[in-house]
Amino acid sequence: MFTNQIRPARPGDAPSVVQLAIDTEMFGIDEVGFFDELLTGFFNGTLNDHHWLVLEGDDGSVHAAAYYAPEPFADRVWNVYFIDVAPDHQGRGLGATLIACIEEQLRAAGEHHARVLIVETSSNEQYARTRSFYRALGFDEEARIRQFYGPVDDKVVFWKALVRTPSP
Repeated sequence: MFTNQIRPARPGDAPSVVQLAIDTEMFGIDEVGFFDELLTGFFNGTLNDHHWLVLEGDDGSVHAAAYYAPEPFADRVWNVYFIDVAPDHQGRGLGATLIACIEEQLRAAGEHHARVLIVETSSNEQYARTRSFYRALGFDEEARIRQFYGPVDDKVVFWKALVRTPSP
């Protein structure tokens, strides 16, 4: 039986997390340098309130990873900055499991800590499945920033409430 365990990332997971981003072509090998800074900050505690999760298979390997943190200058808004599933494990619900875990952790922290979760992606055709994934998980497409990533590549922002707010 195949089982998965979601846990905070450990320093030994860093190469696997970086490799996920490369294997899925989310980032090129020349673009992943910033992962070291983010992961190191998480491991040593200098990036306060930032979280890296990994989904580990029963074989001990990292099959998926996610990074989320509070959105600076916003009121209890959190951003999933990175989520990725190994190509040979996609379509099995691992990404949805990670998002559910993130939502559960933020809700458990209370509405004084988190009220909205956002995630940003590209408008490129390569990310059509990603956009469908977020819609299927109850995220609303909230905004598009035209030409953000390039002349024909918009930033698409998805939004989801973590707490119920009273109607005006």
